[in-house]
Amino acid sequence: MTARNNRRSNPGQDFQLPPNISVIRQPMPGGIAYVFRDVELGELGRLAVESAPDGQTRLTSEVAGHPGDPMMSRRIELLEPLCRELSGILESVYGPGRGPTPPLPVRPPRPTGQLPVKEVRCEQCGRMVALLVFDDGATDDGRFEDCARMMYPHLERHNVPAWIIGPELGGGPMKRRPANILKVWPQREPMECLRPDEFNPRLEELVARHCHPRIRTGK
Repeated sequence: MTARNNRRSNPGQDFQLPPNISVIRQPMPGGIAYVFRDVELGELGRLAVESAPDGQTRLTSEVAGHPGDPMMSRRIELLEPLCRELSGILESVYGPGRGPTPPLPVRPPRPTGQLPVKEVRCEQCGRMVALLVFDDGATDDGRFEDCARMMYPHLERHNVPAWIIGPELGGGPMKRRPANILKVWPQREPMECLRPDEFNPRLEELVARHCHPRIRTGK
């Protein structure tokens, strides 16, 4: 969408948000971005406000994530009305956009640092049977979703059961400290708070059954 640049102010300051969603202004080359975040889904996407070569102002809505991400439809559902409302406020300042609003383009995540990853492999054939992602910054639902969104290309490529493991909770011996654990591949499962002795048997069974599918550990 492109809007005429008639005058400048901070029209976004009057934008009213649902209680579970926040927005921050971030600088970007040639403009600013309004980045939306949901408490449960993490980053939803952004509305970019950029100066066009012809001197006008371009408003572009972008949803965060990858096209195949199973959470993409939920992000779009929340982001579209927010961008539509904020675009209307901005257009009241900069002028109306030209033509119909296109579908939300996808904005793949940019690398923000490496996370520790453990590849669990079959002891007999050496193939990967599970993937564990350790994220000490995953302290709430939204942060877990941010991690899952950024890791999606790796999850899709490896196509093995995968879990995101948050920071250890509480004190006591390391082996007894639980952590929030979210299974994200191949199917999403509810988050669980598990100790190592509660979670590790699941991995052991995957390893034991990989080359011997009839074996069950009984754990």
